Amino acid sequence: MGFNYIFNTSKQDHMIAKVLSGYKPKAAVPLQDLSSFDSQTLEAIDEVQRNLFAACYQLETEIYNVNKKVIDVLTACVVRHYPLLKSLSPQSPAVKRIEICVTHAGHTLADLLAWSTHLVKAPVSCKESAQDDKPQVHHDPKPRETSYEQKAIDHHAAVIEHFIENSNRQEARMDRLEAKMNGNPVSPTRKRAKGDEDADDVSKPKKKQRRGSATDLHATWFTWYAQEPRWQIGAPKQQRSKSKILVAFMTLFLADGFALDPADTSYRDRVLELGKRA
Repeated sequence: MGFNYIFNTSKQDHMIAKVLSGYKPKAAVPLQDLSSFDSQTLEAIDEVQRNLFAACYQLETEIYNVNKKVIDVLTACVVRHYPLLKSLSPQSPAVKRIEICVTHAGHTLADLLAWSTHLVKAPVSCKESAQDDKPQVHHDPKPRETSYEQKAIDHHAAVIEHFIENSNRQEARMDRLEAKMNGNPVSPTRKRAKGDEDADDVSKPKKKQRRGSATDLHATWFTWYAQEPRWQIGAPKQQRSKSKILVAFMTLFLADGFALDPADTSYRDRVLELGKRA
């Protein structure tokens, strides 16, 4: 595989270099520079750089100079891995060259080891700027599992919607039944879509929907459980049906449930309290 990249572009050379270094060909390899040092230490390292890269750094001819950022990355790599090179071969030309440059700059090997230790502990601050031709595909994380509270809310919403649909259907059946009992069958002109009915002027109530003033929810709850006799005399069938649905709907909001004892002296107070809570 290395032979295939030798005579190709520099980008492909970088890819094979990543593979030989243990990275994936298109992985973004983090690079370390000298930005983690303080200004005084940077001045000392800069003196070493002049000796270490004398053939390509701070030359009079600008086009022959290597970019300062590249020099910083190379210097950080040399300084960081100096102890490893020293342990592998203390007399190697690379080790001797590094030590000579440090000595000529007026610093000691102890300073060099201190710089190396700092780079090992410092976080990587510079990353490879080159981007791959193909954009990276970011996989969305797995969706979180729905919490118990969210499941309960969704369930209540579904139950409420179900009750609303049942109420609408039951009201339509009651309308047809009343029309049939009064001998006034629904004419074709009245069989309109629900959207057409909603488009009518809402300020004009229908004659068959004569209702009194609005009743509080807890009042309906109290009447349902505490009226004597309970919903047996005086209330129309349609009103009883709607009250039954409303009471069942309010029961959903009593999370801990409830228990009523008609023989209890505080029965009515208990009913009113539960109705206001729901």
